[in-house]
Formats: sequence, structure tokens, C-alpha cells
Amino acid sequence: MSQTTDKRTDHPKIAYLIGFVVLTVTFLVFIGVLHHLAVSPHGPELLKPVVEKYFTEHKSAVLEEAKRLQELEIHRHFHNIVDFPQLAEGQRPACYICHSDYPHVKNKKIRSLLNMHTQYFVCETCHIKESEEKTVVYKWYNPGDENPTGPFFGTRYDPETGALATGTDLLSKIAPYFKKEDKLVSAIQAQDAPLARDFVKVRDSLSPEQRDVFKMKFHENIKPKGYECEVCHSKTGVLDFEALGFEANRAVDLQQMNIKGMITKYKEFHLPALFK
Repeated sequence: MSQTTDKRTDHPKIAYLIGFVVLTVTFLVFIGVLHHLAVSPHGPELLKPVVEKYFTEHKSAVLEEAKRLQELEIHRHFHNIVDFPQLAEGQRPACYICHSDYPHVKNKKIRSLLNMHTQYFVCETCHIKESEEKTVVYKWYNPGDENPTGPFFGTRYDPETGALATGTDLLSKIAPYFKKEDKLVSAIQAQDAPLARDFVKVRDSLSPEQRDVFKMKFHENIKPKGYECEVCHSKTGVLDFEALGFEANRAVDLQQMNIKGMITKYKEFHLPALFK
């Protein structure tokens, strides 16, 4: 007489739960072992050559060096560098195709002061080429707003702290416009201008001589040396600060700024010993 045994199906629920936990832990341990053997820096990294060859984005040595130098420049500054919002690449002036956010590097004595002006000005503001045929007018420029109204950064003091008020418009900068009859035409070439876009596409294939031809076109209305301090920082300067929205006390301070005297009168400037 044969005896048959029916498969038990009435296991307690706790048994299923324990089984699920055991299987989950086993699976996770298995995955962990595979990760350790294949790609973990704490293991033999058996798949590292495959990952580097097919899945890793290859870094540019040039870009890595540029980032390193940028970090070095930031740490070399005596003053803190404040992060300002940046325009989209296509909206930035064409100057930035070749020049950095801190373009003045040659004169160590005044380069930080010159670079500070980039918070308020576009490059063309100081480097616009004078011409009797073209009348230059200065106004606030914002590629996203044809007529920005501010309040703009640095145009007034915070009455509570005495520091410069940030304002709500941190993108607009003072820029030159050519007056043509009753219209004002911006002197700025943006990176999304046809000439700038064309140059970016082909510049790597151009010879140095061909690049110089392009640069001459970009610099058609640009002079190499910018204005001296007193051209702007005086009552009869090219910038009408109050017309540009600067409050009266801020405008007077800019017109009578003592820093220009320090630059022109002193050949050496010594920091206190505590900074050594």
C-alpha cells in the first residue's frame, strides 16, 4: 500500500516574510560582491578598463587646466568675488568668445580695479572708438529687456547699512549706443550675431592670419586702450550718472572718487603687515 504526502500550503505568513527578507539580503550581497569585484575602487576593478573606454566622458586637459587656473585666480584675490547671474552664452557680448570675465591681467597694480568695472559696464563702454561721424550715448543694456528700468546694482546706498544696495536688476550694464537720427543702435555684438556664430564654427580651422581678419571685424568700433579714470570719474565725464539712475550722493562719490588719485599719484601701495 503506497502512501502519498500532500505538499504543505498552509505555511504561516511569517515564514514567507522571513523567506523574502533572506532572498532580498542574498540578492543585495550578490550585487555588492559583483560591484566590489567589477568597479569599486576598493576592489580589483575588473571592469574598469571597459568602463573607461565606453562609458566615461573623456575630460579635456585644456578645460581642466582652465578650471584650475580660474580657481587659483579666485583664491589669489584680496577681496571676495561675488557671484553674479550670468547671461546665456548666446546673449553675452562677442568679446567673451576670446576674453574671460576678468579680462584685465597685465597691470597688477590696477587690474582688480579694472575688472571690478565689469560688474557695471560692458567692454565697449570703456573701449568704444570715438568718431566725429558717430554720436555715442550711454544707457543701461539688457539683452532680455529693451528698456530696463532697474533698480540697478550699485546705483544707490542701502540707508541702513551704508553699503551698496544690490537692486533687483543684476544683469543690466551700462553700454554705448550709436545715435542714428532718432534711433539708438547698440554698439554691442552678441555671440548669437551671425558673424560671431560663424566665427565660433570655423575658428579651429582658421590660420592665425585668418583669425586676425575676423578680430579686426569684431574690433571695428573698439580701441585697445580704455578710458583713463578721470574721463568718467569727474563732473564733466562722459557718463551722466544721475541720468543713468544713480542717486545724487552716489553720483557725487563716483565723480570725486579718491581711488583715481591713489592710482595716478602713488607708484607703490603697501598693505598692512597683518596681511603678510
